[in-house]
Amino acid sequence: MLSNKQKNTLEIIDSLVENHFNGESTGHDYQHIKRVVNLTSRLIAKEDNAFVPLCIAYFHDVFDDKISPTDNLDKSLRELFIEWNLDLEGNETEIILGVSQIGYRGGYGVRDKIKSAQYVSDADLIDSMGAIGIARTFYYAGSKGTPIYDPNLVGQSYSNFEEYRNVERNAIDHFDEKLLKIIDWVTTPEGIKIAKRRQALMQEYYDQFYLEIEETS
Repeated sequence: MLSNKQKNTLEIIDSLVENHFNGESTGHDYQHIKRVVNLTSRLIAKEDNAFVPLCIAYFHDVFDDKISPTDNLDKSLRELFIEWNLDLEGNETEIILGVSQIGYRGGYGVRDKIKSAQYVSDADLIDSMGAIGIARTFYYAGSKGTPIYDPNLVGQSYSNFEEYRNVERNAIDHFDEKLLKIIDWVTTPEGIKIAKRRQALMQEYYDQFYLEIEETS
């Protein structure tokens, strides 16, 4: 149960985050944040306080390494909390730790998360799945000039996180690298139910994509 003070703080954060992400064009925009916040709220167990998980959800992409990297997440977030004059009720350390644990990162992300971060992680991963996940994949690829499918890029590989971030590849490769794998990272009961539905749609799309490639090769 959120207190009235916590609800007010979250409303303030919502407005500030919306303004912060104004003009974002890679699929990590305010609407993505809001979907993750809403999914997080849906996944949280009734006995758990929602304030910290929802704060983590709002801040999880503010310093995402793909769009706004920072060398010191702890320092950057604490400075932002001060700049935005937020009363986080002494939860700053847990919120920052939670934010640091969000992200699949090509399979190199944190698996053993604190409970408050796991809710957000499930919500964030689910927003990478299904119809929305497919749309975001190609939207992000287009923003970076990544081809949908170039046969000359088939078979690209990587052996660490740095290579994963920088290797040239096809947009469709994101299914093999992440989208079809992340269901194994979802742990909450409700999250698993949603993920299974979205997984089926992605698999159908993936199979159809390569059928059409074969038909036109």
